[in-house]
Amino acid sequence: MAFSLRDLFGKLGIFIHDNRWAVFFIFILMIFVSILGASLITMSTGMDTYVSKDSKMYQDLDLYKDSFSTESIVVMIEGRDVHDPAVLKAMERTEDLTKNIPGVSSTVSPATLVKAVNNAVNGRSEIPGTAEEVEYLMSLSPDTFSNLIFDDTHCLLLVSYGNITEEQKKDILKATQDAVEFAGYPAGYSVIVTGSAALTNDMQVKMGTNMSTLLALAVVLMIVALFFVFKGVRWKLFPLAVVLLGIIYSFGFMGFIHLRMTMVSMAAFPILIGLGIDYAIQFHNRMEEELRRSESYKQAVCATVGNLGPAVMSALIVTCVSFISLLTSAVPMIRDFGYLLIIGCILCYISGLFFGVVSIMFLDKLSVRIKKQKIKTGRSLFPLSFLFPERMAAPQKETDTSAKKKDNIIVRILGALVDLTLRYKLLIIIMALATGLTGWYVDSTIPAETDSNTYIPQDMASLIHFRHMNTVMGGDGAFNLIITTDDIASPEVLKWMDDFASYEVSNQVYVISSESIVDVVKRYNNGTIPDTREEILAIYETIPPETMAGYSRGNTMLLLNLNVGTAFNDLPMEGVKSLLLIIEDDLEWRSPPAGTSVTVTGSSVPLTELLGSLLSGRTQQTVIGLILVLVSLYLIYRDILKALAPLIPMIVVIGWSGIVMYAFDIVYTPMTAVLGCMILGVGSEYSILLMERFYEEKPKSASSAEAIRTAVTSTGIALVVSGTTTIFGFLALVASDFPIIGSFGTVTVINMLTTLAASFIIFPSLIVSLDRLRGLSLKNIFSASRGKKEKGDVTHEIWHSVISFKKMRCRGPCPSHLYELHGPRLGCLWLPACCRIRYRRLLPRLRWTGTSRISCRQLWIQQGRKCHSPYCAGQQRNARKDRRP
Repeated sequence: MAFSLRDLFGKLGIFIHDNRWAVFFIFILMIFVSILGASLITMSTGMDTYVSKDSKMYQDLDLYKDSFSTESIVVMIEGRDVHDPAVLKAMERTEDLTKNIPGVSSTVSPATLVKAVNNAVNGRSEIPGTAEEVEYLMSLSPDTFSNLIFDDTHCLLLVSYGNITEEQKKDILKATQDAVEFAGYPAGYSVIVTGSAALTNDMQVKMGTNMSTLLALAVVLMIVALFFVFKGVRWKLFPLAVVLLGIIYSFGFMGFIHLRMTMVSMAAFPILIGLGIDYAIQFHNRMEEELRRSESYKQAVCATVGNLGPAVMSALIVTCVSFISLLTSAVPMIRDFGYLLIIGCILCYISGLFFGVVSIMFLDKLSVRIKKQKIKTGRSLFPLSFLFPERMAAPQKETDTSAKKKDNIIVRILGALVDLTLRYKLLIIIMALATGLTGWYVDSTIPAETDSNTYIPQDMASLIHFRHMNTVMGGDGAFNLIITTDDIASPEVLKWMDDFASYEVSNQVYVISSESIVDVVKRYNNGTIPDTREEILAIYETIPPETMAGYSRGNTMLLLNLNVGTAFNDLPMEGVKSLLLIIEDDLEWRSPPAGTSVTVTGSSVPLTELLGSLLSGRTQQTVIGLILVLVSLYLIYRDILKALAPLIPMIVVIGWSGIVMYAFDIVYTPMTAVLGCMILGVGSEYSILLMERFYEEKPKSASSAEAIRTAVTSTGIALVVSGTTTIFGFLALVASDFPIIGSFGTVTVINMLTTLAASFIIFPSLIVSLDRLRGLSLKNIFSASRGKKEKGDVTHEIWHSVISFKKMRCRGPCPSHLYELHGPRLGCLWLPACCRIRYRRLLPRLRWTGTSRISCRQLWIQQGRKCHSPYCAGQQRNARKDRRP
C-alpha cells in the first residue's frame, strides 16, 4: 500500500480530537517545564562566541591566558594629584576591602608600591605623610611605578583574579564597586571601575533588558498587524498567543540543551514571532473554515490537520533546510543562531498544529453554548457573547458586476500587477537577473566589521569608561610570542629574543616596544646577556618570583611581548591581520635556534579568523543553503523546473540585498552575514505557495497567463497578510539598542519588502516562461525531424503538416509566441509565420476555434491581448481573399 502523508496527518487529526484534553493540558504543563529550562540559559559575550574553541588561534590565546595572563578589574583614579597621601591611603583601604574577596588572587596599586619602597629605604611599610616624600620614593624606582601611574592626574588600581566562573566575576566586580564607595576618596577625585569584566557584565545586563524590549515591541506590532490585516475570523489575536507559546518552549529547550544566549541569538525571538505567526494563522484560518462547513468537530479537526498539516510542513522543511546552512559557519554565535531558529520554527509549528487547533475547537464550543443559553433565557450575555462570538457566515460568491468592482483593493492591485508583468515578462526577467548579478558582485566588495565594541550600544557607560581608560593608558595592545624551548636559560635563546625584539621595534612602525625576561636579565647584568647558562641561572635566582612568573613557565616556556599601543583599536582588522602576517614572515626569515618554536597570539589575533569567516563564510553559507533548498524541492516535486522556479527570485533578492547594504553603507557583521539564509528561509515559502496554486489552476484555465493570474489574485492576498505580519515582527529589530541588531533589522525589513515584490513581479513571468520550456524537448524535436510519429506527439503533427504535406501557405513573419499548446510548445520556432491550416484535427490542440485560417490579430483578440505586429493588417486582407474551408 502506497504511503500517503495526507492519510498520516488524517490519522493524527483523529488522535488530536480523541485526546483533546490530554493535548491541551500537556501543552499547558510544558509551559512550567519550559520556564524551568529557561532559568538555565546563560549569557555569553566572550571570545568563544566569535571564534571556535577548536581553532588554533583560540587555543593559542587560551594557552597564553592560562600560562601568563591574569584578568583584572581596573579601578582608575583621576584628580589633580594622584601623589597625594590622602589618595594613596584611600587606595590602601580599597585594597584591604578587596584582597580577601573569594576568587581574588592579588591586588596592586601605587599605594602598595610606595609602601614597599618605603620599607626598603626607611624600614617602614607605610604611606608617608607628605606628597614630597611620596614623590621622592617614586623617583627612586620610576620603572616600578610606570605601569600604574601615567601622569600626575591618572593612576590605576588592579584587582586580579584567576580562572573562575562568570558568577564569581560578577561577585568580585560588585564587591570592588562597593569597596570604592566605602574607601572614601577625597573630594574632586573621580574613581571609575572598568575593565573587560565590567564591560562584559554591563553588556549581559543590557542584552537581557534589550531582548525583553524587543519581544514586547514585536508583540505590540504583531497585535496591530493582526487586528488590521487578519480578517474574516474570530479571535484574530489568538495566533499571537499560539506563537508566544512556541517561543516559551524555545526558551526552555534552549536552556535544557545548554544553548548560549549571544548578541546574535537575541534577534532570533522577534524573527521567530514573525515566522511562527504564519503557521498559527494558517491553522487558525483553516479551522474556522472547516467549522463552518463540517458536521462535527471531529470532521473539522481531521480536515484541518489532514489537508493543511502536510502543506505547512513542506514550507517548514524548506525553511529549516535553508537554516541548516548556518550550522556550517565558522562563527560559533551564528551556529547557535541557526540551531535556535530551527528549533523555534519546529516548536511554533507543533504549537499551532496541536494547541492551536484544539484551542479553537474549545473556544467554538463555548461560543455555541453561550448562543444556546442566550436563546434559552432571551437575555444578552454581553461580556461572554463579546468574548465568544458566533460563527461567521461562509462567504457568498458574488456574481453581480457591481459587487466584483467592490473586490478587495489588494486583489485588484495584484491582478493589474500580474497583467503588467506578463506583458513585459522578458524585459522583467532580464532586468531582474542583471540587477541580481550586479548585487552579488557589489556584495563581494562590502567590508566586514570585527571590532566587537562596535556591536554594542555606544552610549553604554562601561564602554565609555573602557575607551577612556585606553586613551589615558595610551593603549595596551600587544602581540604575545610564546617561545617553547628545551632550556629557558639558554644564552642562544635569550640572545635571539633580544635580536628579534630589537629588529621588530626598529622596522615595524606599529611595534613601539618589547618586554621579556631578557630585559630583566640585562638590567641585573649591566645591560648585557651572559654567555653561559650558569650565569643566567644565577640571575634567575635573584629575580622576584612574581616577575619570573610574568615572563616564564617552568623550564620550557618564555614570553616575549611586542607592544603595539593603540594599533588594535586604530587599525581595521585587515590591518591587524597584515601586521600579524608580517611578524610571522619575520619569524621565518629570522628563525629561532634549533629546538625552539614560537607561537604568535594576542587579544585581537583570533578576531582575524572572524574576519575571514565573515568575508568568505557568508557566501559559502548562502550557496550551501541554495543547494540544500534545491535538492529538497527536487525531492518533493521530482521536477527540476519546479525546483528552480522558487529559487531564482530568491537568488535575485539576495543580490538586491547586497545593493541595499552598499547603498545604506552597512558593513557585514556576524548578524548581517546570515541575510542570504534568512531570505531563502522566508522568501522561498511565498514562491512555493504561488507555484502550487499555479499548477492547481492550470488544468482549469485556458492559458498559463490566466492560471498565474488566478493564483496570484487568490493566494496572493494571503501572502500579503502573512508577509505584512512577518515584516511587523522584524520591524522590532530596528529599535534595538545594539547596532549589530539594528542594522540587521533595517536590511531585513527592506529585504522582506523586496521578497514580496519579487514574488508578485518576477515569479509570475518566470513560472510562465519556465512552464513553456517543457515544449522544447530535444528528444521530441529530434524524433519529429526524422519523421518518427509517436502517439500524442503534437510537435510531430505540426512538423509533419508543414514539411511533408506542404499544404500551408504563410503570409509573413509573426510574433515568436504565436502558438500556445497544451503539450509541447514550439511557438514560431518551426512555423515561420501566421499560416493557413487545412487540418481541423489540429485546431483543438492549438486552442483555435471557428476557422481554419487565423491571423495574428484574430489570435491575439481571442486571447484578450493587443497585437503590435505590423503584418496584422496585411494578414487580414489576405484572409478575406481565400474562401476555401
